Amino acid sequence: MHEEQINIVSLIIYGTIVMIALLLTIVFFVLIHQRKVIQYQLQLKEVNEAQQKKLTVAAIESEEAERKRISAELHDEVGALLSTVKLYLSQVQPEHLNSDSKIKLLNQSKDLLDESIKTVRNISSNLQPMLIADFGLESTIQHFCNKINQPPVFTATLTVEDAISRMPADKELAVFRIVQEVTNNVIKHSGATYIYYSVVQQTDALEVHFKYNGNGLGQQEYEEKLYHSQGLGLKNMQNRLNILKGDVLYQKNDNLTNTITVKIPFSA
Repeated sequence: MHEEQINIVSLIIYGTIVMIALLLTIVFFVLIHQRKVIQYQLQLKEVNEAQQKKLTVAAIESEEAERKRISAELHDEVGALLSTVKLYLSQVQPEHLNSDSKIKLLNQSKDLLDESIKTVRNISSNLQPMLIADFGLESTIQHFCNKINQPPVFTATLTVEDAISRMPADKELAVFRIVQEVTNNVIKHSGATYIYYSVVQQTDALEVHFKYNGNGLGQQEYEEKLYHSQGLGLKNMQNRLNILKGDVLYQKNDNLTNTITVKIPFSA
């Protein structure tokens, strides 16, 4: 009787050990399975992010190619046609006309053509800034500043600390597009009367600082507007930042002096 009790206790102990071993084995395999699932999800996320980046890069490259095509057509075709019309009109001398009204009309036509040619050249330059490839980012931003600088209504200045190392042209163009978009938003929405640009080359990154007055944005407001249905310009800017692995920081100050900092790593 005593041996039977011992056997029963032994069976219970052995059975418990076996059950615990089975349970631990099940838990082990569940954990392994979950780990594999997580690894698969992470790999899938990386693939999706890589695919999304490829699609974004392709979209931006397509946009830049279209800008370049339109720029060339404006410069080579429309610009040439306007210049030809101006040449023809220049052959008509005021003394050949028999009334003051016709002379005035001729002079107005020439003025309008001059303005049209200038506008076409500006549009062409904005679509595809040629300075980037030849002279780099600093000269392109300086040229951009000169164009929008209209004191006392609006003042734009650029400060560059030391020399800036050249980056690939497509990367410099992407940075310049970001500068354009930031400036466009400041002018349209802040009521600013000035914007000061500062370009600083750090050891591992290029920083572009914007300082402006008026109604600025804080980082939270920027992120909210970024996902707004009408924030297309900000989305394009953020897409370029994502491709460049860059960051942007919006700071809104109580004294109406606001700052925006864009940081682009050289290694991206």
